[in-house]
Amino acid sequence: MTQFPVNIASDKDEFDPEHWTNPGANNVNRLPARHPETGISVLIVGAGMGGLMTALECWRKGHTVVGILERNEGPVYSGDIIVMQPPAVSIIRHWPDMCCDMEEEQVHAAVSYETHGGKHIYGPTVPSFNDPEHLASRKGPFVAPAQVRRKFYRMLLRQAAKIGLQVEYGSPVQSYFEDQGAAKGGVVLENTGAVRLADVVVAADGLKSASEILIAGEHVPTKSSGLSIYRTAFPKELAMKDEAVRKRWGNSPPVWEYWLGPGMYLGVFVGEDIISFGFTPRDVQGTATESWEPDTDPEDVARAMLRVPDWDPAVLALIRSAPQGAIVHWPLLWRDLRREWTSPAGHVVQVGDSAHSFIPTSGNGGSQALEDAITLATCLQLGGCVRNAPLATKVYNLLRYERVSCAQKMSFVNSQLKTATDWDAIWKDPAKIRTRFPSWIFKHDPEAYAYEKYGQAFAHLISGTEFANTNFPPGHEFRPWTMEEVWRDIEDGKRVEDLLDGDWS
Repeated sequence: MTQFPVNIASDKDEFDPEHWTNPGANNVNRLPARHPETGISVLIVGAGMGGLMTALECWRKGHTVVGILERNEGPVYSGDIIVMQPPAVSIIRHWPDMCCDMEEEQVHAAVSYETHGGKHIYGPTVPSFNDPEHLASRKGPFVAPAQVRRKFYRMLLRQAAKIGLQVEYGSPVQSYFEDQGAAKGGVVLENTGAVRLADVVVAADGLKSASEILIAGEHVPTKSSGLSIYRTAFPKELAMKDEAVRKRWGNSPPVWEYWLGPGMYLGVFVGEDIISFGFTPRDVQGTATESWEPDTDPEDVARAMLRVPDWDPAVLALIRSAPQGAIVHWPLLWRDLRREWTSPAGHVVQVGDSAHSFIPTSGNGGSQALEDAITLATCLQLGGCVRNAPLATKVYNLLRYERVSCAQKMSFVNSQLKTATDWDAIWKDPAKIRTRFPSWIFKHDPEAYAYEKYGQAFAHLISGTEFANTNFPPGHEFRPWTMEEVWRDIEDGKRVEDLLDGDWS
């Protein structure tokens, strides 16, 4: 198999701060104003997007980032096209260089919806968070429908280097611990047995983080959603060698199309220089494995699609144009959300997938990880000193848990919208096919919310005074839920969207 160059650790020295902080290196380096120092030391485990944004915002909020540990040997540019919702990137308004980078690199793609056979349903349109009535009051940069993950991730790496932060590659963590007597959290490194300490240790190392053992006593078991996803991104020129692909997309401006079939759907992104697709079928006999190894043959994807007949020939041609060694087949597994994201004494805290997994089709996993980062850094700032840092992590947990739980439930709403489509309702009102981006998600400002609610949450944790979050659907009476409950409803023919109380729009 000819290997397409993805999922390979890149040059670990490219983002060495020496290359980015030297005034003589012709670097544009406009740093944000930094808040007064708090004296709180922060060690971050995991240099993904959540970990890097945590590092950036902790620096801006005046904390001392004493390390960023990463298990891989260099930056890994896996992934393809991602959605970043406005709350996740509103904070970029404070970072001038990232504002410029994002405006230059994001993709202004029109969004359309088609049946799998090629009948047009709706579009071109924009994500609902970019409907005109929502733009005037928005803080931060304009958020296009699509971000190229590689470019967005490199933007974060560049900015970390510009403020002097070094990612320590090849540093897998074996275990987490906290020393209440010393008021420190810590990790033990797998390769050397070395111990690293900080006032707050942030576990941003993703699924199956060793921090779960400290916080929950065990790894939360996964549960199948019954779906899997085939994902890839590759150079556009490869696809354009096929006549059917050229005829359909050869002269197309950037587009993001959803092709909907019975029990499955395909997302196709055509940019200026790349093609990406994500195909989500029922997972036959658990054939997918939880790995980002790109080892799937394009013909396997075509065969999975052809379990449903009458696909548009151009779509099948596009699938078959993908290079060998570029397609990931990932099961859409679920982990029930835990309420606790901090260690007992609060010195170890989780962000992103370490705390809450989102299935890759949710369009919200990366956004919620960045919201976590912003909220945590702000809570530590409001804690103000080392002594208050552990309680600040628990305030962060309190502010985030219910919102994330509701955001997770929206994943099932959007999945049903595309795999169990109510065609009678859609043909009467085609606009109803649009992916749901609720206003309670995209109008949120995580930094402002932390400033507003920190005092009330602090009092609740200290003295038990009443506290209510307002960052989830208005009128919703929150209660925890499980995957089994949702699937029972789905198997009974119920639509998740119809069972939601309050205003989820």
